[in-house]
Amino acid sequence: MAQHTVSETNPTYVTGADRYRIPFTGFLTPENPKFAVMEEFVLPEHRRPEGYGLAFLESEEHSLTYIGSVRQIEEYRAANTDGTAVLDPSQGVMYAFWPRDEGWDDYLPHNTWNPGGEGIVTEFDHPLGGKVVVYEYLQDDPQAGGRTPMIGLHCERCHPRPNLDYDKHRPNTRPHDRRWFARNARAHVRRHAEECRPADPRMAEAVQQIVNEKYGVNNPTVTWESGCATDGPCSQIRHLRARG
Repeated sequence: MAQHTVSETNPTYVTGADRYRIPFTGFLTPENPKFAVMEEFVLPEHRRPEGYGLAFLESEEHSLTYIGSVRQIEEYRAANTDGTAVLDPSQGVMYAFWPRDEGWDDYLPHNTWNPGGEGIVTEFDHPLGGKVVVYEYLQDDPQAGGRTPMIGLHCERCHPRPNLDYDKHRPNTRPHDRRWFARNARAHVRRHAEECRPADPRMAEAVQQIVNEKYGVNNPTVTWESGCATDGPCSQIRHLRARG
């Protein structure tokens, strides 16, 4: 995992990484029908009437857009057939984050950090033991007729419930989704004394008692921690770790 730097005033806000990868390169030229509106992302002093060569960089918690000449990116692509070419950033400029909004949302393909969309993105040590994990997984989507890439956040101490804590899971499309969840993980670690509360086993007992009485059964109580380890996020994460 990359080593990340954070803001001096906000330790949950990542400002950079010691290494990035380049999942995409591309071009923005006047032939693009949305060239004018997409070019608004570029500051006037960096504009190139002939068009731009683009490289999109990402780490687990940060992203950058490199803007250079068309020729430079053409040469980079030609030299990078084996994946070892190095991009020279001194020939252009770097912008924080990948562009969004009109034109760009259709231009940039969706991507995940792990090949296939399943795996650990990043994790942080919990002060009381265990980890706070940001992970990717695929969720069945009957309406779309396939599986949707998702990003999840799970604390191995308080075990938030996916069906109740909706802010712990969302579609996973680009670096800004993973950055936001990593930020939330950092915040959870820092605020653990206030917001990290293990589930009360008495609540599980009370719920199971009501269920047993309603349906005339005598099923034993299963705590959320046990259920999480069996078929919840802890189980998911365990399988993702085993896959490497």
